[in-house]
Amino acid sequence: MAQHEDIETMYQSHAQTVYRFLLKLTKDADLSEELTQDTFLRAMESADRFDGTCKLTTWLCQIAKNLFYDHLKYESRHSTSPLPEEDIIPSSERSLEDCLCDAELARKLRTMVHTLSEPFKEVFLLRVYAELPFQEIGLMFDKSDVWARVTYLRAKEKVLKMLEASDAV
Repeated sequence: MAQHEDIETMYQSHAQTVYRFLLKLTKDADLSEELTQDTFLRAMESADRFDGTCKLTTWLCQIAKNLFYDHLKYESRHSTSPLPEEDIIPSSERSLEDCLCDAELARKLRTMVHTLSEPFKEVFLLRVYAELPFQEIGLMFDKSDVWARVTYLRAKEKVLKMLEASDAV
């Protein structure tokens, strides 16, 4: 009973924060609500692994972010429609816009992004999908906004190189 009350208290205290975080990532209220529920279910299942080295909100948002990434992976495997070009590369940096008209190429780009190592993949996805400012991304990693900007640009360069290499084959 005490554990149930603790979970209820945790949900009441942090659900809105997690929901707003997910809404910023997904831009979809229904999906954000579903992922918020899944976040607290996952937190409940793995509560024994929370060691207190970070704030509870940070831990919950990490779970939420991972669930969102899982959702993106699932969607990319089961989607036949290409991502809108602005979801791949922000409008100010559209050097690949002609390539994105092709559904097969858009799928290839999504796959390439998911092969990036951390933190490149995570920073790229937070910037492109969640449209988070570099300052917020830096804070999530306990780094500066300059670090986030440089990491994003390096990730983008890696994706462009992979794209060039795949066209050469």
